[in-house]
Amino acid sequence: MKIKVNDFIEKVTEGTFEQNSLEISKDDLLQESPWALNKAKEQLTKDLSENKLSQVMIHVVDAEFPIDFYVETGVINLPFDDAKKVTHFFDDEAEVETKFYLSTRCDYLNASKFHIDLISENEMNDTEIKQTIGIMKENYETSAENFKNKDENEAEKED
Repeated sequence: MKIKVNDFIEKVTEGTFEQNSLEISKDDLLQESPWALNKAKEQLTKDLSENKLSQVMIHVVDAEFPIDFYVETGVINLPFDDAKKVTHFFDDEAEVETKFYLSTRCDYLNASKFHIDLISENEMNDTEIKQTIGIMKENYETSAENFKNKDENEAEKED
């Protein structure tokens, strides 16, 4: 879908985009089950066919720490929270193609507690879904390792 940059910024900052959420178990994530991404793809494809921007949040319900993944239709690798910064990369009146991005938010992922990946230029095929679930698994495992190390580091400080 093509969208003018200023329309994109307006829709995102005003919250006039489709928002949905899914829950996934840690086991499904670690076994790289694609069901949640397939559901997200269905929703995003439907929304795009209706010329709507879309965001699907996938929450890992049984993780030891909060971690959320967001599959979004964006115009550049910035999360919806930073939509106003899109003008740093495009002219306000430019008309650009939307793409699919995966954002990961977790306090234990990295210093910024955030990571974003371009996952598809157009409609998320099976290969891209497989790659995306791999990214999600890797981000979860990195966060789990950092979470575990945080506990060990705090225990060492107490000794």
